[in-house]
Amino acid sequence: MSNLTLRRLQAADPDLAQIAAELNAGDNEMSSKTFTAESLREFLSNPDHFYLIATSGGQIAGATHGYLHVHPAGPRYLYIDEVDTVKQFRRQGVATAMMHEAFNVGRELGVTEVWLGTENDNEPAKALYLSLRPSEIEHGPIYTYKVKEK
Repeated sequence: MSNLTLRRLQAADPDLAQIAAELNAGDNEMSSKTFTAESLREFLSNPDHFYLIATSGGQIAGATHGYLHVHPAGPRYLYIDEVDTVKQFRRQGVATAMMHEAFNVGRELGVTEVWLGTENDNEPAKALYLSLRPSEIEHGPIYTYKVKEK
């Protein structure tokens, strides 16, 4: 996509409320969660976190975010939490561009590897991640636990 612009958000960005509203609007996976300027600012206040948005024609085409994970033994990894592309922009290189930019963020943070995962049945995501030539593919279950107050 030739008119794609990638932007790494910062906690001090004055337009976080507008960005949050755009992330919440429309027919996309990003709207399954509610973003606010405050939630974005809190996330971005940690220098080990990143949030990228891709825009095309002034419209958000995709977003990805993640964070630095430092192992107690010293290795540094970048964990990419989500890669979302608005439906009308899929299969146009948006997610690929965001992944390459996330790799650049990893280089800035001095990581040795980038990690990410997806659902077993998410064939489009799996095809994207395979096209980026991973050095390793790990298989195995992921467990989720609800933490309740006592």
